[in-house]
Amino acid sequence: MPCQESRQAHTLSRRQALQVGVGLFGLNLPQLLAAAQSGSKDISCIFIFLAGGPSHFETFDPKPDAPAEIRGPWRPTSTSVPGTLICEKMPLMAQRMDKVSIIRSWRGKSGSHATGSQHVASGFFPPAGGQHFPNFGCLVSALYGSRVHGVPPHFGIPFAARYTNPSSYLGNAYSAFDIEGDPTSPDIKVGGLRVAPGRFDNRRSMLTQLDNLGRLAANDDRGVFASDKFASEAIAMLTSGAMERAMDLSQEPIKLRERYGMNIYGQRVLLGRRLIEAGARFVTINQAVQGGLFGDGKTNGTWDNHGWLFDSMISFAHRPTGVPADSTWHSYKGPGNLPQLDMSLSTLLDDLQERGLLETTLVVAMGEFGRTPKINKTFGRDHYPNAGSVLMAGASVARGAVIGATDQHGTEPRTRPYYPEDFAASIYHALGIDPHGTYFPRLPRPTPIADGGLIDGLFA
Repeated sequence: MPCQESRQAHTLSRRQALQVGVGLFGLNLPQLLAAAQSGSKDISCIFIFLAGGPSHFETFDPKPDAPAEIRGPWRPTSTSVPGTLICEKMPLMAQRMDKVSIIRSWRGKSGSHATGSQHVASGFFPPAGGQHFPNFGCLVSALYGSRVHGVPPHFGIPFAARYTNPSSYLGNAYSAFDIEGDPTSPDIKVGGLRVAPGRFDNRRSMLTQLDNLGRLAANDDRGVFASDKFASEAIAMLTSGAMERAMDLSQEPIKLRERYGMNIYGQRVLLGRRLIEAGARFVTINQAVQGGLFGDGKTNGTWDNHGWLFDSMISFAHRPTGVPADSTWHSYKGPGNLPQLDMSLSTLLDDLQERGLLETTLVVAMGEFGRTPKINKTFGRDHYPNAGSVLMAGASVARGAVIGATDQHGTEPRTRPYYPEDFAASIYHALGIDPHGTYFPRLPRPTPIADGGLIDGLFA
């Protein structure tokens, strides 16, 4: 049981709650970069995390001339960029390669989900004992604050980062507002608060939510509600109506929703676009068909498919022939990873462009590592940090570019490798943040927010 003093520190006060009704809560978040960035574009980011580690062979770096045990059963297909080939199972993205840059010489430093995720999410390899540097969205939130009253700057769909301590030295006040549940469900929650239409149509229901949240916060190990900033953002989110409108996917034409994919992942990507349009700065979308959860079997709804890779990348609806009886197969009535990604990402790029948002929205799609060149005995690929592919688009990113290359068997980069440190520097640069700036003097010594260089040829 927490002490009374601790409970009071975490619980929203009655006085705070009463102020909700008269709208006294402005966010007043720091705008540390306002002067330095005056006159530049205000850039947002949609970071699509391909949880589990995607295969570069079956996405953006096929190897048709490699031996069968490496190249796999699928062939490459031509694209809208002459000479650039991608996997034939991504026909929609093939038509849109002139809108993106592909970095084929990406290289990580760990085959661990935990360490790899922390490295990718922050740009710093985690030291022994855990992650020390914040995830991108947390730092963007700390530097820029909210763009629109009632819309927090940083979201995770369904969560901002797996295996990581996202806010690190910034403190939990800058943690993402995670969105729980199916975006089409009326019971979806944002940061533990219900924001579906009609859920808080009067002051009493709103206060009930905040009181309940305050009680939960007393037992919350993250302690996010100890921060006045986080509590104020929660209150503003409930009172402004902006989030209620952004979360209502029924406002979108049904044909557009179908183009994104009428599955939980496709609708998450659509929700991500709506949040950016509503004023969010950084949205992380985790591609995992089962709510973002890793399973216990060979195939688990993420890209981490050590067995029966080619079946699961197309569909999870049917248990493939040959899966042992004692191996878990996570059935899911919907398409597999590849058609989900192909549909949602291609539509996202079109949608952003049609709305005039592609020039002000950075889109990143990457996992924590790649997959092994050689197909294993259970027809899957294993963890492989030595080589992989990353897609980037929007903002100032070059269009139709292919940066770097792997060797003929996809085992390692044959051109300059780019590490998570370089992607961090490039992401911050695209967002108008000096990646080598030292913005947080309370650290023991001046510490830049990134430790890499810009990716050559990435920016137009």
